[in-house]
Amino acid sequence: MSMLRSLRIRLGAVDAGSLFALDDGRCYFRFDDDYAIQGASRPILSQLYSAASEERTRAQLLDPTLAANRGDGRGGLPPFFQNLLPEGQLRKHLVQRAGLAPDDEFGLLAYCGKDLPGDVSAVAEELDERGLGRLLGQGHDSYEMSSGQLPVPGGESLSGVQPKLALVRQAGGRYVMRSRDRAGAHFIAKLPATDYPNMPQVEFASLTLAAAAGVDTCKFELEPLSAIAEHLPFGLRNDASRFLLVHRFDRDAPTPTTRLHMEDFAQVTGTAPGAKYVGTYAAIGVVLAERSARGVEDVFELLRRIKVNELLGNFDAHLKNFSLLYRKPQEAVLSPAYDIVAYAAYVGGDGHALAFVPGQKGKQLLTPAILRRLANIWNIPEPKLQAVLVETVERAMTQWPALIGQLPFTDDQRAKLLKHIDGNASVQAWRRRAARKEARRGEQG
Repeated sequence: MSMLRSLRIRLGAVDAGSLFALDDGRCYFRFDDDYAIQGASRPILSQLYSAASEERTRAQLLDPTLAANRGDGRGGLPPFFQNLLPEGQLRKHLVQRAGLAPDDEFGLLAYCGKDLPGDVSAVAEELDERGLGRLLGQGHDSYEMSSGQLPVPGGESLSGVQPKLALVRQAGGRYVMRSRDRAGAHFIAKLPATDYPNMPQVEFASLTLAAAAGVDTCKFELEPLSAIAEHLPFGLRNDASRFLLVHRFDRDAPTPTTRLHMEDFAQVTGTAPGAKYVGTYAAIGVVLAERSARGVEDVFELLRRIKVNELLGNFDAHLKNFSLLYRKPQEAVLSPAYDIVAYAAYVGGDGHALAFVPGQKGKQLLTPAILRRLANIWNIPEPKLQAVLVETVERAMTQWPALIGQLPFTDDQRAKLLKHIDGNASVQAWRRRAARKEARRGEQG
């Protein structure tokens, strides 16, 4: 006899399908027929499920054997749903609080199901015999129809948990709090890291520098720790004084649910969270060129962020650091940048977390040869891509020197970052051009 647990997956107010887990560790997602046949009016759950034509998309959505909709067979969720789960210490805390086994991803999704990223919700559903038959009786596996259903956690939202959680520590030693400010806006509070001194200040400075270079960033503020002192159930670094307040762009929207849907590029590409460093910038750019409502402009924005990350020494920009935001149910755009940290202020290094192109060996910088390959893959004239890079470096080098002197880096961090920036080939080329311009002005004067 097969037993299962089932969650109703909704995108906003629209039913998308059922996510169900069998008692032997297998997990599947099955789209509703009504969702699949909606056609152009269908809100997009993920670009992972969009094909070149509506006919092919519908066939894919109706396919009960679709590989992307299968878990790993050992209790793991399909990749799209895995990437909705919290990570690090927050995950450990919620697993313990819910009384779940550490590997019970299905139970954790149910526990957090009313406050997932974007506009997806996952709530327990009760299936009748016909519903059980639809889920169990199709696909590669066959099950006897004398099957039953197991209960799942009551779908307590993450928002309901958080006031009790207050602040929790994430990977890398940072603590994150999600709550509401006095105006009702959702935010994430990033607190001092145990292993990186001055982290909130460095991240605030990094986002400020990125915005000055033309990057579209999230809204952020640097706030005194004393403002949330009553929420701190633990000791922080002795030098801790500020935290970074980041406003969530997937919340407080003029929609029926007050949310906007979003998905990171691990979800877009069907990549498990543990493989978030496996993708390529080339693949991200192809998705943006073909699927974003802004098309090539979002590819330019991606390139701008790549260059800024390189200049700042942000060596950790993986697939989950880039997302699509759905301001309309059928239209995706590249979301604002939300996780840019100048790690060069702490450690030395070069290269990017992701490869630029398939088959690339090791971490590399953005060279003319790589740019040429990206131009061919993206089918964008190389001079247009080069113009984006030139403009980005120009904005950075005309505005960053004064900003770096004013932003809240320590003297040591400021020196390390400046050394890293000065060593970049694009910066050196900019300095040579600037010197030639100055020399010409001197001759003319």
